[in-house]
Amino acid sequence: MNPRLVTSGLKFPEGPIAMPDGSVILVEMFGPRLTRVHPDGRKETIATIPGGPNGAAMGPGGDIYVC
Repeated sequence: MNPRLVTSGLKFPEGPIAMPDGSVILVEMFGPRLTRVHPDGRKETIATIPGGPNGAAMGPGGDIYVC
């Protein structure tokens, strides 16, 4: 399988969460924000996060926890 560039311009992405719809949710440590990257490469800001977030995980009920 050959790697494929999906998007660019992320600011130090960390903590990827693969979603059932094919998107990936991640934190941008130097964004600083929580971002969803759609399969077509489109980026969507979910939340702006103060500080330098460097991890994310899906919790019960679909909540996303950021550290």
